[in-house]
Amino acid sequence: MPTIYAVYEEFVSPSDMSTFWKVQNKAFEQWEKHGADFTFWCYLTDESSFYWVMPLVNFASLDEFMQKSMELQKKMKEDGYDGAKEFRDLSTIQSSIIRWSKELSYHPRGEFGQSEEKPYCEWTFCYLKSGHNEEAAAAVKKYIDFYDGINESFEWDIYQVIFGHDTPCWILMTRAEDEIAMRKLENDLNSKYKEDLQKMWQNFMLHVRKLENRKGWFMPVWSKNLPE
Repeated sequence: MPTIYAVYEEFVSPSDMSTFWKVQNKAFEQWEKHGADFTFWCYLTDESSFYWVMPLVNFASLDEFMQKSMELQKKMKEDGYDGAKEFRDLSTIQSSIIRWSKELSYHPRGEFGQSEEKPYCEWTFCYLKSGHNEEAAAAVKKYIDFYDGINESFEWDIYQVIFGHDTPCWILMTRAEDEIAMRKLENDLNSKYKEDLQKMWQNFMLHVRKLENRKGWFMPVWSKNLPE
C-alpha cells in the first residue's frame, strides 16, 4: 500500500454542481481518450467538494505527475478541448501532502485501501496541540491494544499531513457500506464498551485543540487504476 499521497480538494458552489458534473464527465472522457496513465481516486464530500487523491512513490513522483499532466493538457487542447476554459469559474482547489501511518492504522484482517464494496467514508480532522505528536500516538496505540483484545470488526486509517494548512493535523478515516452500517457498528460498540471507549477518547483529546468531521463517498466512476 502506498504511504504518501497528494490530495487536491476541489470546491464547487452548490449552484454550480450540476454544471460541474457535466464538465467533469467530459474531462474524464478526454483523459481516457488521450491515455492518462496516472493513478488517482475521487471522493465526493458532504460539503460540496471533491477529494482527488494521488498515491506517490516518493516526492519525485509529484514532478512526474505534473509533467504528465501538462502533456495531457496539451494533447487535449490540440484535440479542441480547453480544460481551463471548461472549468473557468466552476471550482477552486487547495492541495496538501499526507502520509499514511501504518503503525497507527488498524486493519487486523489485512483489508487495506479503498474498495467499491465500502464507498461510504468519514474523515475526522484532528488538529493536534503543538508538540503532542508522541502523546497522541501513544493514545491511539491504546485503541489498537484494546481492539486486539476484543472480537470486533472496526477498522481505521490515520494519515498525517506533511504539507498543508493548519498543521499538525492527523486525519482519521473510516469506511462502511453506507452511513446506516457505520452508525450501527458505532452503536453496537458503544453498547458493549462505552466506558472504555469514552476513557480512551478523553485521553486522546488531551492532545487535540480542534476537531472537524466530514462525510463522503468514493467515486469509482471518476477514479483511475483502482487498488486491487
